[in-house]
Amino acid sequence: MMFCMSRDFLELYLKRVPTFFGAGDNYEDSEYVVFGVPFDSTVSFIPGCRFGPLAIRIFSEQISIPELNENSLKIADMGDVLQTLKVSVMLKRVKRIVEKIFSDGKKPIILGGEHTLTLSSLEALSKFTKPAIVIFDSHLDLLDEYLDSRINHATWLRRYLEKKKGVVATIGYRDFTKEELEYGKDKIDLMISSEEILDNPRNAVEKMRDFVENVGSVYVSVDVDVLGAIGVSNPTLTGTTYKQIINILNILKHKIIGIDVVEVNPLLDHGLTAVYACYIIGHVLSRN
Repeated sequence: MMFCMSRDFLELYLKRVPTFFGAGDNYEDSEYVVFGVPFDSTVSFIPGCRFGPLAIRIFSEQISIPELNENSLKIADMGDVLQTLKVSVMLKRVKRIVEKIFSDGKKPIILGGEHTLTLSSLEALSKFTKPAIVIFDSHLDLLDEYLDSRINHATWLRRYLEKKKGVVATIGYRDFTKEELEYGKDKIDLMISSEEILDNPRNAVEKMRDFVENVGSVYVSVDVDVLGAIGVSNPTLTGTTYKQIINILNILKHKIIGIDVVEVNPLLDHGLTAVYACYIIGHVLSRN
């Protein structure tokens, strides 16, 4: 007797590898498209955020977010960008993927990986629209050059601002050079430091409310080091709290057309930073 090796039969004995909140890969019917970027070749301190996408997926399947109805979400997890050690190749691949996702009327959710990937995501989106860019990061990432490189995790935002195509806000910064701060004040539309959020959170929320009021759409980029988290490649102290970030995200609500969460380094903690990433994305999905 021959066994019919159908999909149903195989599923009796096999379990899929982790996907984001258990999502399938039905791209055609999806509203949100998840993909990972396991890349950390320009990381200058502690490598390991290339393992971030897998960690986020693993922990997403172990938590429950009360306000998130996972069964009603139209999410497709399409896997990871093919690995490479070349930043130029990674950026080209990310750009092509985001262009495809957005041209199909869907919203990208990107799991990093180092923050450099955001440069390509924004360049891809700018071909279709000019969203406001809201960046949560403890660093400004505005160096002109770092370690003999002009495109890396510490310079990517400067490269974007050189050909800026929309308004930009950076939230939660506290580790920066004088050069970066001066450049940021000249080029960035809204800057709210970590100190300002901690000292006067209500005022920070109102500033963001005014910023978002006149924009049509928003792309969000979250470097989890903004939280002062341990599991990151470039840790800093006295971070913005998760609740403070959520309060600001609530203002963006239905305007978010894409999000990336980057710099999760699971080699440095027991998973809490990956859990933060899951909750941040889950919160956006529940509000959008």
